[in-house]
Amino acid sequence: MTERSFDQRDLRRAFGTFATGVTIVTTSDESGTNYGFTANSFTTVSLDPPLILVCLAKSAGSCSIFQKAKNYAVSILSESQREASATFASPGIDRFAAVRWSKRATGAPIIEKSAAWLDCSMHQTVDAGDHIILIGQVEDYDYNTRPPLAYCRGAYVTFGLDEDTLRVAEQTGALKVGAIIEHGQKILLQIAPTTGDITLPIAPNFGPESNPNSLLGKLAKAGFKANIPFLYSAYSDEEYRFVFYRGEAWQIDDANGISLPFQLFEPSEIPWERIKDSAVKSMLGRYVTERERDEFGIYVGDAVKGTISHLGGGGAQ
Repeated sequence: MTERSFDQRDLRRAFGTFATGVTIVTTSDESGTNYGFTANSFTTVSLDPPLILVCLAKSAGSCSIFQKAKNYAVSILSESQREASATFASPGIDRFAAVRWSKRATGAPIIEKSAAWLDCSMHQTVDAGDHIILIGQVEDYDYNTRPPLAYCRGAYVTFGLDEDTLRVAEQTGALKVGAIIEHGQKILLQIAPTTGDITLPIAPNFGPESNPNSLLGKLAKAGFKANIPFLYSAYSDEEYRFVFYRGEAWQIDDANGISLPFQLFEPSEIPWERIKDSAVKSMLGRYVTERERDEFGIYVGDAVKGTISHLGGGGAQ
């Protein structure tokens, strides 16, 4: 087979079309000095044993340190950590002075306020062209509901509609914002006080919590603190444009408990006959199916027909 010569800059652009998360990879040497770098070349390898890998350029100043390291940690950054991402990608500065960090099982630094972290012993290093591959065995980990930081085509991206887009839509007066929210494996539904009909939590705008008519304001009034970062469905009918997110209620006000019009339901106990909006019923049914596979798509279209995009492909609703 004829060997093709590639323009490395152009090939890098092709690689960059693959959207990834953003991580900070860290370790410490025998003297206790910390080292770290920003990487989006991260992936899971195996569940049994639990293995992950990251790639590090041989030209990196810390390459020899990581090649000899007995452990390393991967902090998967949240959307609020763009500055930390830039810091650990910049040479010639005290990177760890700019972030809060701590140590866990192996002693490798963990960047605080990350979406998740994986603390690993070094399982294997592999020579791979102009990079080395660091394969780590997970010794400890944790995660939370913070939205992760994403990167594609040389820029940071978000998982939902940005605030400016929502604000413009709200100003037209034709927007409804809703959410599929879980808490303790149950799904939060909204109940009409007069008819008992069920729908998803929905409001004329997203926030803030101080606005009692917004989605976040209604949830807060009912005792919920929710993180709702992921776009799940965007569609229109003759009157409104609907935008639904998915997320998690991470706290319920124990003093007040859950108050109407909201109630938590096990997925198997949802009273489908009380959901009168066919678009909401279809969306919630899709969610229950997708959560079993832990693979969620994004629906875009109208109230009757559209497309669902997944990482692994697409389909029509």
